[in-house]
Amino acid sequence: MPTNIKVGSPEWARFEDWLHNILGKHDDWTVVAEFEGYSGVLGEPFTESRATLSYLARNKEEAIKKAFEYDGWDTGYDQGNAYIEDADNGIICQEDLGDDAARVFVTLKDGIGPYPAVWKLWPTFENYFDLRNDKNGNLVDPYSGDLVVEIPYPANKDHVRVRTDYLQDYLAARNMVLIRQHDHRRHWLELIKGLPEREGDGTVHKDKWGCYRLDIVNSQKNSMDRFSRLVAKDIVTPYKRAGTVGGKRHDKLAMEDYPEFITSKGLDGKEMRQKPNPNILDPTYFNPRVLKRYYDEPSRYSVGFHAPGMGGVSFLDQWSIPIGRNDEGLIIVWLGDLAKPGLSYREISHWHSHNVPPRGGMAMDFWNAQMMCNPSKAPSLERRLIDCKFQITKAVEAKGKRIYKPYKGPDKYIEKTLRIPLFDEHTEFRETILLLSRMFIEYLDIESFRDDLPDKYENDKNEKPLGPIAVFSNWLEHVIGVPTDTVEAIKRTLQTIQMVRSKTGIAHKFSDSSYQEVIERIGLSGRITAKLLYCSVAEPLANSLEALCNALGVESKLWWTKYARN
Repeated sequence: MPTNIKVGSPEWARFEDWLHNILGKHDDWTVVAEFEGYSGVLGEPFTESRATLSYLARNKEEAIKKAFEYDGWDTGYDQGNAYIEDADNGIICQEDLGDDAARVFVTLKDGIGPYPAVWKLWPTFENYFDLRNDKNGNLVDPYSGDLVVEIPYPANKDHVRVRTDYLQDYLAARNMVLIRQHDHRRHWLELIKGLPEREGDGTVHKDKWGCYRLDIVNSQKNSMDRFSRLVAKDIVTPYKRAGTVGGKRHDKLAMEDYPEFITSKGLDGKEMRQKPNPNILDPTYFNPRVLKRYYDEPSRYSVGFHAPGMGGVSFLDQWSIPIGRNDEGLIIVWLGDLAKPGLSYREISHWHSHNVPPRGGMAMDFWNAQMMCNPSKAPSLERRLIDCKFQITKAVEAKGKRIYKPYKGPDKYIEKTLRIPLFDEHTEFRETILLLSRMFIEYLDIESFRDDLPDKYENDKNEKPLGPIAVFSNWLEHVIGVPTDTVEAIKRTLQTIQMVRSKTGIAHKFSDSSYQEVIERIGLSGRITAKLLYCSVAEPLANSLEALCNALGVESKLWWTKYARN
């Protein structure tokens, strides 16, 4: 559970982490059920129990209003009815919600004899996606191999999680919403300063995400009565249109229903527009913001550039579109590719919203690869960084050492989201610099470096521990045997990235003084764009990494070096 508050503080007792950072927020996964899970052991200073159950309601204003006005917090809702229908390809569970009453989405079935309690999902969710159980009892999309529902066994082992995109797609298809009901409690042994003896009068508070009631007892007489209880309801809304995720489920659009895209301009400045047609190749231009959505959902999409002007974007194994990037930074696709089977209405509308008139000419890498069957002989900046790191990691592992720790959590997608800034905004620049820093600095295995180094290379002349970059540099030189000039180049580039991240991290916009300081220290002048500033940091890093590959004897494994020698 994400939190930035201290356990045992008044904020913790008031569940401010849940009320401000968790309830009503959508992540890649949605917890739809939890069974009184305790963190901590009785007798410890602080313990916590959590319970969550979810139910379905019609996506109608009056039905949702009714659900949130109901002031009971039990989970005894009617499960509704499901009946079995025989079909040519098997048995289908059909749902019958009948009236607008809520139906339980996840049911806890009590244990029977030696058989423990188990979780059961509303049957038509599984049926809608044609899901299958894996060996652990979780539900998997058989068309993509994606894990869709994590179901613990026995039920009290962990919580039930559903991939949010599948959940929202299902809700859209059924015109429903999911309402989660929470009952969370926190206990403490000693009085918490800053809290009155009792807070809360049973009032149900309304918020944009739902409603909640909070009761706190900070008793001065009995440690058994020191607790807080949060009961809350929040909502998961459906997609605007179903058919955007999962296996073979897509909206089929007739060609006449496609929107028109700008493909060219006449001599008089008039914009020429066409509908996508798979039989016609027309280069069509887009604002680079069109790619942000795909970079932001790396668990579903892959997007990147093999060469400076040639790349691709794909969705699982369902569709793939080659893309170009010209000198203006605009993204180019063949208009006919937007009529590919598998692209949903939502995807086509997304591209249409970012369509712009042609500007800056064709991306030659894109043209040569697509029309002349002549792939680029030079890598993109992103590709240089990723491939160099891969070869360096392998070379160091071959020496029995480790240079980087494995990525954890969402960071496993760092290399899929690494990119040159797509547009000139502080938030986009900061995100791209943060990715660069995490990939090349934060995951350095500093502990193992220190284990390998003598004390004189771990500490400065005052016997104070050196920073991570300095320790890494000493390790490269004195343990791996990398030449001093190569080590110094890597050290400088990493320190520059660290400086840029630190200075721009406290800024709010490009005009802030911290940006001016960064620009001055890097030695730039004139009109500074996010792309120029990023490349002035990332390109020296790529150069130093290639030099390290050379020092480690793996430069020939970088695919572009064979062209450089010819």
